[in-house]
Amino acid sequence: MKKINVERDAKDFASPYKVALIATHDEQKDVHITLLSSLMNRGDDEMVVGEFVKGLSKEFFHERPQAGFLIMNLAKEFWTGTMDFYDKKTEGPEYIAFNEMTLFRFNTYFGVHTVHYAKLREISEKRKLNMAGIGANMVRVILGGPFFRGRENQVFNPWTRQHTAKAGTLLFLGFTGSDGYPRLLPVIQGKSVSKSRILLTLAPYKKLGEGLKDGDRASLFAANLDMEAVLLKGTYRKLAGGFGAVDIDRVYNSMPPIHRYIYPETPWAAVTEF
Repeated sequence: MKKINVERDAKDFASPYKVALIATHDEQKDVHITLLSSLMNRGDDEMVVGEFVKGLSKEFFHERPQAGFLIMNLAKEFWTGTMDFYDKKTEGPEYIAFNEMTLFRFNTYFGVHTVHYAKLREISEKRKLNMAGIGANMVRVILGGPFFRGRENQVFNPWTRQHTAKAGTLLFLGFTGSDGYPRLLPVIQGKSVSKSRILLTLAPYKKLGEGLKDGDRASLFAANLDMEAVLLKGTYRKLAGGFGAVDIDRVYNSMPPIHRYIYPETPWAAVTEF
């Protein structure tokens, strides 16, 4: 589908109370996933996103404009798609509209300071999150965990290990499709089974994972309802029994106040000039 069903879907897209993920490519061509609830449509063939916190993703929007997205509403219905970023502005009707939204208008810490514009390339039909399928596959992951731990590398710190093992943490998988665009799909059943591996199944959304092959680079965005999140990047492994895993070698802290890589550790630079 090339156009947004504005009459049916615009209200869901305009709500600040949704999960909205944008996937771009970083400087190493890994998929970089960001949670941006300000993502919404502009008519039936464009998307806009309001920037209110600095992070690497906004640089990637225009350095490598091919992007993927996933939007999920409170009714657990979701859409996926691809788009191309082409402009950014610090004024205009969208800038005013964002800052008049309740979420930003009454926020004394920050408002939207930049609006990024993207041309819609494609968008899926609305899908209902398959909770029964996710639950069944979560049980499979729990039972299969002891058999697919992989090589134990000290990548996760204690918080990341605990966060990615909890049932209440939502995981979303990103990879690069055959057309070069980042793709996103929910893998809520995924769980960490060691200090460097996330075990998962592509079911019940195998079709959305078409094109992901053993040895490909893949990323996982892990967030809970308290808005605690971490971004994991690594290598996808296709395993027996319909399982898959991502062996993590890069960890990015996507929470304020400081967005930075925490594995491999980024050295702190001393401030010597003021």
